[in-house]
Amino acid sequence: MKILPSTRRAFGALVLAAAAGGVPLALAQTQPVRIVVGFPPGGSADVTARLIADHMKDTLGVPVRVENRPGAGGRVAAQHVKESAADGTTLMLAPFAVMVIQPMVFSALKYDTVRDFTPLSTAVTFPLAVAVGPGNPSRNLSELSSWLKASPGKANFGTPGAGSMPHFMGEMLSQRLGVSLTHVPFQGGAPLLTNLMGDQIGIGIDTPAEFAENHRAGKVRVIGTSGAARSSQFPEVATLREQGVDLDASAWFGVFAPAGGTPAVTERLSDAIGKALREPGIVQRLATLGLTAAPDKPEELRARMGRDIALWGPAVKASGFKAD
Repeated sequence: MKILPSTRRAFGALVLAAAAGGVPLALAQTQPVRIVVGFPPGGSADVTARLIADHMKDTLGVPVRVENRPGAGGRVAAQHVKESAADGTTLMLAPFAVMVIQPMVFSALKYDTVRDFTPLSTAVTFPLAVAVGPGNPSRNLSELSSWLKASPGKANFGTPGAGSMPHFMGEMLSQRLGVSLTHVPFQGGAPLLTNLMGDQIGIGIDTPAEFAENHRAGKVRVIGTSGAARSSQFPEVATLREQGVDLDASAWFGVFAPAGGTPAVTERLSDAIGKALREPGIVQRLATLGLTAAPDKPEELRARMGRDIALWGPAVKASGFKAD
């Protein structure tokens, strides 16, 4: 007998709902859960999703697998998940940029990141790092501000690309320091680092992991990080806020489902994700990647998105950047 897709999806929802109430179902494994990641295997988003999936399968009692759907900076995956059934069997691990920044710079998205997705939990948070090259004498933001004002011809900052979080972080830093900075986009973190070490640019902004090795080797110098707390990779480096710059701008990965799922399934999935992210082994593994496990509740992730839209919106608008 042929089982229709709609029947299979409905059964999957029953499986998860029953599990939420503690009812064992022998056939639960017939409905695996997918965590869709919009980037290739091996990156930090992919690794995070796989760590969560491996633990969730035991909590939910169903197979949980990661499905990579790379393309268009995560938009291919988001479109696919938006169009998937809201039965608890399709989830998405998405970066901050996909859910907050891209809707501000792309005018033709076929989904609304607020209306078309149900937040389940933040997965991890991580700061950005401000670094200088060997020819820049600055050791903190105060010295950087003075150096920039004395050297206006060198008042530029490099990032891994136009429209990236580091790009708009630089715009906000420019506003906070009261110094006009010119953005220099590169095609990724590697060329940014090369130009920073060669003093072709005065400042580089990227994730801490991109600078860590060369910071320890003395080839570049990280002088500030953007999170609420100091980065575990640079515990000696003060945050921007500690240095008097009122800016707490952490990036994050969050887990989402298509909008329209039942509260019982949403709660069950959120709890399973949170349980995974509180596992000491997973917390430790994420820390080695410069990521801080940050499980929370659906309403907390939704509030985080709202705060970030309000924080980053003015910087994106001021930049004048449009992706299409």
